[in-house]
Amino acid sequence: MKKIFYLLLFVSVFAISANAQVKIGGNATEAPKQGAILELQSSNLGFLPPRVELTGLDAATPLTDHVEGMVVYNTKADPNSGLEKGLYYDNGSQWVRLAPAVGTGNWFYMPSVPLDVSTQGTHTLDLWTAYSNQFGTPPTRSASTAPSIAVVAKGQLYFYVTGYDSNVFSDVSVDADGILTYKVIGTADDATYMNIVFMEK
Repeated sequence: MKKIFYLLLFVSVFAISANAQVKIGGNATEAPKQGAILELQSSNLGFLPPRVELTGLDAATPLTDHVEGMVVYNTKADPNSGLEKGLYYDNGSQWVRLAPAVGTGNWFYMPSVPLDVSTQGTHTLDLWTAYSNQFGTPPTRSASTAPSIAVVAKGQLYFYVTGYDSNVFSDVSVDADGILTYKVIGTADDATYMNIVFMEK
């Protein structure tokens, strides 16, 4: 009898360790989906991740350490440290905001700003400062209930130069901080352009 008990115990322990998948909610008789270590199933409930107040993109706090793959919901926006409310994941050394995919509305065109084309040669322009100066000042709105424009914090934008007048400009580049560098090689006219796009990280 003892041998049978030990055999059953061994078989049940082996079966539990071999099937280390967990399903929460839904039909308890259905096994978790193939390849899923954890499956949550509900037709009227959501998944609520831990809600914390992050203190900075580089700081692990309030968690004790950076752990690659960790996901939290940040509850406090702090433009000075580049934090917004929303889901963040840890890449092992800093927090990265889970943003909508490209093309879902998190990109926008640079506001109109004059470029110095008065003299030939190399010029620079801080795009983030030009953007912040325009959108940081409360704009005239269509209605008192229209939301204010939130200025995206420095370091939280990608910058793209998608086109320019090659008869007037050359050697156009923009760095990660939004510093645009361009060389004026010709005379500008009313049709001269440079097209710049911003995208939230």
